[in-house]
Amino acid sequence: MTADILIEAGFRVMEAANADEALTVLSAGVGVDVLLSDVEMPPGRNGYALARQVHEYWSNIEILITSGRKWPREGDLPPGAAFLAKPCPSETLVSYVRSAAERAQIARATYPAPDAAEPAEGTIVPFPKAG
Repeated sequence: MTADILIEAGFRVMEAANADEALTVLSAGVGVDVLLSDVEMPPGRNGYALARQVHEYWSNIEILITSGRKWPREGDLPPGAAFLAKPCPSETLVSYVRSAAERAQIARATYPAPDAAEPAEGTIVPFPKAG
C-alpha cells in the first residue's frame, strides 16, 4: 500500500522483500535517494539495523523508518534519520518522502561522490511490513 501511495505521488519505487535484498540492490549501485523501512521485517536485520548499515555505507541516502509498534530508543536511528509513527496519513508520508528526496538530491549535487554513477531521481526503496 505504501508503494502505491508513493507511485501515485510521482515517485519511482523499488521494493525489497527484506534487509538483505535491499543491501544487495544498494551494493549493485542502484541509485536511491530515500530508504523507507518498517522496523519489523522478515527474519534477519530489523529496520533499525538496516538503517544503520545504509547510513554507514551510503551516507547520501536519506532514511525514514516507520512502525506502529516499536518506537525508537536512543541509538536505534542513525544521525539524520526520521521516524514516522503508524498510522501515518498519506499526505504526511508523501511530504516526508518528498522532503527527504529533495535533501538527498541537493546533497548529491553539492557533494557528489567521487566516480559514482548518477542515481535516478526520486527513487525510493520501501520495505513491506512483516506478516
